[in-house]
Amino acid sequence: MVDEEVSIGGESIDVTPHPRLLAVLGDIEFAPWQCLAELIDNAFDDFLSDPPEDDTPTVTISLPSRNSDHRDAQVWISDNGRGMSLDHLNMALSAGWSSNARYGKLGLFGMGFNIATARLGNTTQVRTTRAGDSEWVSVTLDLRKMATQDNFVVPVIREPKDDPAEHGTQVIVSDLKQEQHDLLSRQQTKIRDLLGDVYSYLLRERDFSLRVDGKAVQPLLPCVWNKDRFVVQRGVKYPAYIEIDKELPSLKACHDCGRWQDLTVRECEECGSPELEERERRIRGWLGIQRYSHKSDFGIDFLRNGRKILVRDVRIFAWEDPNELGARPESEYPIEVPNEGRIVGEIHIDHVRVNYQKNAFEYNTIEWKQVVRTLRGDGPLRPNIARDAGYPPNESPIGRLFTGYRRLDPGLKYLVPGDGDHAIHEKAREWAKLFRKGDPEYQDDHIWYEQAKQHDEPKVIVPPESTGPGDGDDDARSRLDIPDPTDSQPQPEDPTPPRETEDQKQERYRQQGEVLHDISGEYSLPGFGNALKVTVYGLNGTEVSDTNGQRVPVYVQQQRGTDVHVFVDFGHSLFTDFGADPREYAVLGVAEHIRDRRGSTQALSSIIADLMDRCLPDQKVTPTALGGAAHALLDRVRSTMRPVISGNSEGFWGYVMEPEQAAAEQRFAQEGMDADWQDARESGAWILYASSAALSRLIQQRPGEFLDGRVFRAPYQTFTDSHARALTVNRLIGYLNDAGQLAEHQTRRRPDELNRGRLSCRLLEAELVDAPEDSS
Repeated sequence: MVDEEVSIGGESIDVTPHPRLLAVLGDIEFAPWQCLAELIDNAFDDFLSDPPEDDTPTVTISLPSRNSDHRDAQVWISDNGRGMSLDHLNMALSAGWSSNARYGKLGLFGMGFNIATARLGNTTQVRTTRAGDSEWVSVTLDLRKMATQDNFVVPVIREPKDDPAEHGTQVIVSDLKQEQHDLLSRQQTKIRDLLGDVYSYLLRERDFSLRVDGKAVQPLLPCVWNKDRFVVQRGVKYPAYIEIDKELPSLKACHDCGRWQDLTVRECEECGSPELEERERRIRGWLGIQRYSHKSDFGIDFLRNGRKILVRDVRIFAWEDPNELGARPESEYPIEVPNEGRIVGEIHIDHVRVNYQKNAFEYNTIEWKQVVRTLRGDGPLRPNIARDAGYPPNESPIGRLFTGYRRLDPGLKYLVPGDGDHAIHEKAREWAKLFRKGDPEYQDDHIWYEQAKQHDEPKVIVPPESTGPGDGDDDARSRLDIPDPTDSQPQPEDPTPPRETEDQKQERYRQQGEVLHDISGEYSLPGFGNALKVTVYGLNGTEVSDTNGQRVPVYVQQQRGTDVHVFVDFGHSLFTDFGADPREYAVLGVAEHIRDRRGSTQALSSIIADLMDRCLPDQKVTPTALGGAAHALLDRVRSTMRPVISGNSEGFWGYVMEPEQAAAEQRFAQEGMDADWQDARESGAWILYASSAALSRLIQQRPGEFLDGRVFRAPYQTFTDSHARALTVNRLIGYLNDAGQLAEHQTRRRPDELNRGRLSCRLLEAELVDAPEDSS
């Protein structure tokens, strides 16, 4: 402990730094928001111990304005906590001092306070008072003056206060460092967002309040699927939300160094301190699946005393083989195309020590390794890798989420929104932004769920083999639930029923239609006035007519304010007979409405192009976008073929041409990590690296092994006519070759070629049976 000197005559305190701090002060880098966080921690720790009874626990921060000068600018941080006595204030300002609660709290008052304030500016004033005190106690630390005088004794100022019930602490940092001032005065919004992320739990669950420049810091809310959502893979139920609550045996914690030790010891085995206290240890929180996927916005938040230490951390998804010397951690998630993740979580580990910057835990401790083992188990997440390494299937919480949700195929099977053709990842991310803005319509997951459900519903697809306009009319009517015109219809009692009003008609459309969430939302274009809130309804079995009573494929009507409703007749011949895309025509209708509303002369095609670019980014027909989708589809084909190939790996390998064999071996060398090629040859895993040409060749050589529901749904053995068999195989090979061209040769193509490729991928996917869930 440092010497405590409180002079009562000419009142002053001694804040001489402890020697153990001097060696590390210059090496610790703190970003401006981290400096603020250190001061917030001190207040929040106090709130956790003893929240104010008369008010919301609140920390208020004021930052310098953009046009301020760093020599005049100040940073204010105030709270309505209990306040401090003079003795407590003296210890709190003594750099290196640690209270008995040091390793039970985040604040590390003294160490963090001095580093944070010294990095922000050269002068720090602290004012504090307790309820019932008649005055404020104030001290000012002038680092330049103290360094010049080599004197760390600072005077105490007492100021009367108007309200004896007032309590709290204020910290005012002035004479700011130039670089700190520049960041603080220009990044208020970014700092507010960072603090809302780091303190999300305390702000939303403990009702703490944090304000920056008069604006409340909003907690970053986790956008996850509801707790009752789940998927079923191979008969096993996998929930989308898993509670974590693992109680560990209590141990003694050292107040001085933080080490945990057995309950029987009387002195710390590391530093010899007798200051030991028995404490509980617990791993608690939750893991779940985000409603959207993202390349970087996923991972696990690890918290200490309510503050995030690791934010969206992905190290938990890496596995390191303990039986291999020099092995490096290998990332196991995400591994599907697109390379986006959605496993998230919030795990509280108050018993695990953090570093001085509070941006990492001490990863070599038993406590941290126990956390990793609890969440992800000992073995690999990927079933095949686990089996090859001698581990059982990974049934840990993260292992279950990985098994149930590793893929991003649209539909309810993996809880991924889709539009009937492909996943709408970009749209799902836009909905997440509305969720975080507080839009009430997006607070639960029903829109995401309905869009995943709509993707799975039967779609009207005109077979390429249709020979005449009358073919399949009955089937189409059945699918669309359209009554047969020859069916007897009950006659109305009143031969002249009242005519339906326009409002009644639109209400009927809304009642009978289903909202197409993927193309509903905000539509706006520069120069065309306020944004429109568009809701698109798709109708099956209900004819849509305009104000003249004429049937139309798309009907657009302005509602109150900026609301616009679009009604799409899926049963219209434009879609059933000519194969037009209902969603594209819905956007066309919105574009025409926008143009007419503004009286614009701009070409309709130009407006449509702008709206498509803004509102349907997931449907872009580009070599890159289609190539990624085709790549993912071919991976599914390979995974589904693997069990068949494993039955006679070398025999099937013999059908592959030498250049294709070499290409597979080269791809394995690039992507196979530390796996053994000979093992892949023997097990059949080589198929996962085969080209699309090799896949086509295998199907052509041994179609009976892959059709009839084994890999593809198409019948083969039931045909006795050789020509019929050839037609079936050739159709699949055509789809497969088109997908291969998109995935493996992403060159410039004409739009009609790209559309053909997209249709081939859609038809190939419809033919493919579900892949085994244990494929790696």
